[in-house]
Parts: sequence; structure tokens; C-alpha cells
Amino acid sequence: MLHLSPDHTTKILDSLRSGLVVALPTETVYGLAISLDSPKALEKLIYLKHRDLNSGKVFTLVPESIPAIEKYARLSKFSTTLIHKYLPGELTLILPKNPSFSHPYFDHFASVGIRLPNHPLFRTLLKDSGPLLLTSANPRGDTPALDSATVEQTMPKVDVLVDGVSGNHAPSTIISCLSRPATLLRQGDLKVDLF
Repeated sequence: MLHLSPDHTTKILDSLRSGLVVALPTETVYGLAISLDSPKALEKLIYLKHRDLNSGKVFTLVPESIPAIEKYARLSKFSTTLIHKYLPGELTLILPKNPSFSHPYFDHFASVGIRLPNHPLFRTLLKDSGPLLLTSANPRGDTPALDSATVEQTMPKVDVLVDGVSGNHAPSTIISCLSRPATLLRQGDLKVDLF
């Protein structure tokens, strides 16, 4: 496991581009991030999280920017309103997948979870990283880690660990926009007005 400081953004970017799994802080909990375009990293992320394609749980897609969301998801007037009001932030939106978005992982699913963390490191990385996949840094069934020391202890096979602490908030609020009215799937610290 390679330890990096949060200010080593070039090395963190190189790690993502090289197909490594990077544990790093968000404004909620610690996350595991990989490049969307790395089959090798995806394979390792599935292994680390013991994630079966039939589990119903899907890794979150972090687009490179708010305008880029339309490349991956179909937006409605309602979901667009939520995006502009709450993103970047502690919100994950489950949206219909854009039919023109083809990817070896997401081709198994009709929907995509979109999140844009409002964390300084993430916002810096996204300027150059391209789209990422993100999931919480914890073994399946465990509580998400809030600091790098916990990640090192519970997930020692992560490739790169960015040292530090998360924002120590609850995991993001999840809202499904697959039908109307929208459905609250998980309540985080962020309270969202659905009306």
C-alpha cells in the first residue's frame, strides 16, 4: 500500500490513470476511487468490495463536471433541478442510464448513480482525472471508514491510501429519480426537498 499526502495530486492522478484503487477522503466518509476507463481497477474494486453484479448495488459514477452528467444519464426537469441545487454535495442521484453510454460495467444496469463530492481534493482531481467510479471504503457490511488509519486496518489490499480524515458526515443522501414521485433511498446529513 502506497501512502500519499492529499497535496500529492499529481501522484494521485497518476495512480488513478495507472489502474490503481485509491482510498481518499470525501466530505462524508472515506471512499475508494478508480478511473472509469480502467478494467483492471474495476476488477480489483469488485474484489475488494465482494460486489456481485447481481447484488443490486452499483458503484457510483463521479462525472468530470455537472454538464458531463448528461453523457451518462437521462435527465428530467426534476433531476436537473436537484443537480443544480445540491451538487456538488452530499447527494447521490439514481437516474436512468443514457442509452448512448456504453461501458462493460454499466451495460449490466438500466440506471446509474451519480455523485459529485464537494471536497477540495476531489474537485481538484476531477479537473484532470476524467470520470471516476466511487464506493465507500469498507468491507461489505462494515461501517464506512472515516479516516485513513481505519482504511489501512480494514482494507490493507487497497493500492494507494491518501492520508487524512473525511468530513465525518453520514454517507450521502440517495434519491431515486427513476419514477415520479422521487424516492428517498437513504437519508444522510443532507435534507432534500422533493417537492
